[in-house]
Amino acid sequence: MQKSSQEPRIRRKEIPIGMKPSGMPYTAMIIDDSKTARQVLKQALLSVQFKIFDEAENGEIAINKLQASAIKPDFVFVDYEMAIMDGMETVKRIRPLLADTKIIMVTSHSEKDMVMKMIDMGVCGYIRKPYERETVIKTLTGIIRGCS
Repeated sequence: MQKSSQEPRIRRKEIPIGMKPSGMPYTAMIIDDSKTARQVLKQALLSVQFKIFDEAENGEIAINKLQASAIKPDFVFVDYEMAIMDGMETVKRIRPLLADTKIIMVTSHSEKDMVMKMIDMGVCGYIRKPYERETVIKTLTGIIRGCS
């Protein structure tokens, strides 16, 4: 019996970028001194099925939370400019705690020297402020597919 070309094709359900191949959500920690910026990024991440691991308003608080937790996030988003401890110092201090975590710098800057320093420190990428949902998703897609 021949198959009709009119038979419906089975469509594969598209897996949201926030889901691991195992079906479990990626987890993310957001470190930013702006509550509004944390909320905007949080909503973008939740819209693609990420699970929010935790939030912190500065690097010191983030380090304390990470040291107190046996579980580590898959991603950490770090604001470049923060009071108490800036993003570069925060990355320098959390990188040893998070060997397998992808760190993404969040910044309103994009100077080449700064970007190169971030890469040297093990940052997988950066997202420019102000956030646009599509830019966040595009950046995450590239990082998930290509950053080790």
